[in-house]
Amino acid sequence: MSCVVVSQSDPMRALHYLELAQRLGLGWVAYRGAYAMRRKTGLLTRRFPTREWDQVTLAGLVNRGIPTEPEAYKAYRATKGGTFLFAPGILPDAMELERIIGEDAKARTISIADDYCRGRFLYFSTQSFELGWPPNWMLNPYTGGTHHARTHWCDYPTFSTELGDIKEVWEPSRFACAFWLARAYALTRDEKYPQAFWDLFESWAEQNPPNLGPNWKCGQETGIRLFAWAFALYAFWDSPSTTPQRVAAMARLMAIQAERIYHNIDFAISQKNNHSMSEAIGLITVALLFPEMREARKWLDRGRFVLESDVRRQIYDDGSFVQHSTNYHRVMLHDCLCAIRICDLNGAPLSQELVRRVGHAGEWLFEMLDLSSGGVPNYGANDGALVLPLSSCPYEDFRATVQAAMYLKENRRVLQAGTWDEMTRWLFGESALCEPPIPRRPESRRFDAGGYYTIRGDESWCMVRCHTYSDRPAHVDMLHMDLWHRGINVLSDSGSYKYFSPESPGLEKYFKDIRAHNTVEIGGRGPLDLVSRFLWLPWPEGRCFEHSAMRWRGEHRAYARSPWNVTHRRTITRKGNEWTVIDELIGKGEQPVALRWHLADLPYEVDADSRAVAVALPCGHMRMSMDAPSAFKLTIRRGVETPDDTSGWSSRTYRQRTARPTITLSGQVGLPVTLTTHIRFEV
Repeated sequence: MSCVVVSQSDPMRALHYLELAQRLGLGWVAYRGAYAMRRKTGLLTRRFPTREWDQVTLAGLVNRGIPTEPEAYKAYRATKGGTFLFAPGILPDAMELERIIGEDAKARTISIADDYCRGRFLYFSTQSFELGWPPNWMLNPYTGGTHHARTHWCDYPTFSTELGDIKEVWEPSRFACAFWLARAYALTRDEKYPQAFWDLFESWAEQNPPNLGPNWKCGQETGIRLFAWAFALYAFWDSPSTTPQRVAAMARLMAIQAERIYHNIDFAISQKNNHSMSEAIGLITVALLFPEMREARKWLDRGRFVLESDVRRQIYDDGSFVQHSTNYHRVMLHDCLCAIRICDLNGAPLSQELVRRVGHAGEWLFEMLDLSSGGVPNYGANDGALVLPLSSCPYEDFRATVQAAMYLKENRRVLQAGTWDEMTRWLFGESALCEPPIPRRPESRRFDAGGYYTIRGDESWCMVRCHTYSDRPAHVDMLHMDLWHRGINVLSDSGSYKYFSPESPGLEKYFKDIRAHNTVEIGGRGPLDLVSRFLWLPWPEGRCFEHSAMRWRGEHRAYARSPWNVTHRRTITRKGNEWTVIDELIGKGEQPVALRWHLADLPYEVDADSRAVAVALPCGHMRMSMDAPSAFKLTIRRGVETPDDTSGWSSRTYRQRTARPTITLSGQVGLPVTLTTHIRFEV
């Protein structure tokens, strides 16, 4: 969350920041102010000294009496190292894995692993780029710009017009390659995979000296990388490529990165999001797997404390998550599943309350799942993160995470057996798949703490958002409705595209604001103000009045202030394969009003005069018609990006966008007014 200067001539913004201080507390304001001062004065930089890797000795990191000569150290760790998901070098049987995942997933796993062996990296799970061999870890392949490791991470810019979004150089340094290489090794026992990993590891170390450059800037990135390295270390333990010298080098690198997290994790806590969880799992991983480290106990204590407190704070009572995002919900579950398993395996279990809340979070994601496709609503911020790629399911398929999280909660599989079972196998062992699954189906559910509601029919279902925020909103999407039919997300959220897009700032704001969601805009703009890159104010209020398997009714009051003074009330009813959405705008005076529906990118026909649209689905047709006063006109826009208008776009993962039709019913009308949308699915 970046700082924004409040001008005395901007009383509205001053009121916004007063609200922020009231919501987050004076302690938060004081901490962030003190942190900024420490950074400006250089105190923070001095806390994280720079040096070369050869100046970091194993003897200076481990407890007395631990052998530090590489051969002796590797022999020591063979019996004294912490317990991981699997014993060192003991991987699932190749034939067992093949039975679980099938031929297509096996082929995809090997193909992606082979790409990594050639220096071709997977970005945000969907795009691939050549980084060379050894890779240039500082290259941004999207811009062609090259970062450097000459600037201390405290002073390194997060967003640079020249170099682009820093996430684009962070992505390969998360070392997702470790999971793909290890899984391909388990399937083939081809020694090129461990050799490739260690070459990648050594080149990363050479190009990223301690505390210098972009890849040290974010503790969350560091925590994600540490778990990936641990996975590779244990997977490749018996390979000839895993030399004693490399084991000793990894121990040194992991210890220094754990220290970097430990001394700055308070900043992650102040962000009030999944950063603190990822950093905590980094500390827990190094502490439990490398108990010989001198600082292991303090890393473990700090990591456990942060994870316990932030799980209680960030996972709401109904299992929904503080970041209001399905993909960040998945990131949180990946972090927590890893932490729970490692702590259990090392005889240091986390609290029952933490496990209970994580189980509820798994249940929440299960209830957001479209069973036939594995998709979930593309709701909230989506930065392309897939920090635990332990299956070959596509990025948009959430079944692997749901299956594993629900196994934690219920000690059984709730989805039919499929390639998504691979994650459960890696996390919980062979015994987790011994018993046949007992499949369940998501139901019509209400999650009042997080403001999510689902209505489920036999062939179609919807999710609607209605929330009074106690944490910062991700997007401006009050009363947004997602609609699915036979595995197709026919009416969907638009996603989030990019966090930094200087070449098209209008597009960047479009995806976050109200125009990118299936709801009503009043007065030509959204009701919230974007006061920094990730901060909307004021935080809106919403109420659900009624919820059942056939009907939902609620309202939001984000527009219930000057200059609008309007309450938006929405009613959704289902009767078989017919849906009706009634939007009531309660207020006075005349205002421009726009109702938008964002369609799947499928063939369609429009009859503007009768305000009707027919959409050709793979499994039939969807017909939409709208009732409204005569002042309203229906238009469809697809892939428009001009200085005056941005509309008709979808982003399914980070940095990708595709055109798709967006229905807009708009008019200048006197309030109150009612708009009715009829939706019918036909074979």
